[in-house]
Amino acid sequence: MSTPRPTFKQVAKRPRWIGVLALCLLVAGVFALLGQWQIERAVEQGQTDERDTETAVPLTQVAEPTATLTTEAGGRMVGFSGTWVAEDFDTLVGRQQDERTGAWVIGRMLIEQPDGQPASLPVALAWFADPAAADARVAELTAAAGATDASGELVGRLMPTEAPTQGDIREGTSEAMSVAALINQWSDYNGLVYGSYAILDEPSAAASGALTESAQPIISMRPVSDTQLNWLNVFYAVEWVAFMLFAFYLWYRLVKDAHEREIEAIEDEEAAAAAAAGT
Repeated sequence: MSTPRPTFKQVAKRPRWIGVLALCLLVAGVFALLGQWQIERAVEQGQTDERDTETAVPLTQVAEPTATLTTEAGGRMVGFSGTWVAEDFDTLVGRQQDERTGAWVIGRMLIEQPDGQPASLPVALAWFADPAAADARVAELTAAAGATDASGELVGRLMPTEAPTQGDIREGTSEAMSVAALINQWSDYNGLVYGSYAILDEPSAAASGALTESAQPIISMRPVSDTQLNWLNVFYAVEWVAFMLFAFYLWYRLVKDAHEREIEAIEDEEAAAAAAAGT
């Protein structure tokens, strides 16, 4: 008479394997929580930037001299007033606008700090299609600033300093709005400077006297929000899901191996019994 073979389900219902299943469920739950955390991180880093960058706030409220430009301050409109330094109007070539290459007229403004000490702020005033016209306007602004050195309230977009370009290095031109490069050119520099620069909006560019028939306000776009997911976090989340599924597969594989061993043991016993009966 053959011994009844246990089914896979019967083996799986034994207390031992129910306990192993409970352990696998616990481990899988931990993996699921870790995967959910990674997905939340990926979505959080991909959320739209909801900052109000277009309402001007005082420059001294969001930025400090010698300090790194913060994420909160970068790209937002700020209001400021100060004194133009007549000797430090200049041009930057190779500036793109409306798919054309031209030049910026830039200047240096001294912003009075709460302690009364002035700090230098590089300012981009206007864009010229013709660099020669920009040079001529620099000469006019230098003369005008020498006669009247005070400016009214201006508004501009605060931008991070730029790195020098290959043209700056190889050709000796001035193309980048680099604070580090500018301070080596400024006259009477006292060492206190903002690590960023401002691009004047149209009313402020007009108030500064930089706009002429051949000049245009510099187009400054509001910061573009990065709405993409962090795919590295998504990849980690997929890994945790894979680990969770592997925990269940491991339990299934253990039960299946135990079931197959029992079947093999019964078959070996029957074979041995049959051999003994035959002798």
